[in-house]
Amino acid sequence: MKTITTREFFHAPSLVKSLHPGQSLVVTDKGTPAFTVTKAGKRRRKTRDDLEREAAEICPEDRPKVNYTAAIKEMKRR
Repeated sequence: MKTITTREFFHAPSLVKSLHPGQSLVVTDKGTPAFTVTKAGKRRRKTRDDLEREAAEICPEDRPKVNYTAAIKEMKRR
């Protein structure tokens, strides 16, 4: 964990870019920690199976399949 002053942080905010994902940077104000900046990593991409599993948890009942393209075309005809 790196420690820098508030002045250094505001004059060189790009220091956060040099951190690796998960690393933290403590910003101090007159010697006391003011706040901590942690660099986030990339979010994990969900697979189709993950999304289907989540959907089944939210709504476990089977629903009829809907052709949304046909429904939109039908609405446009009216």
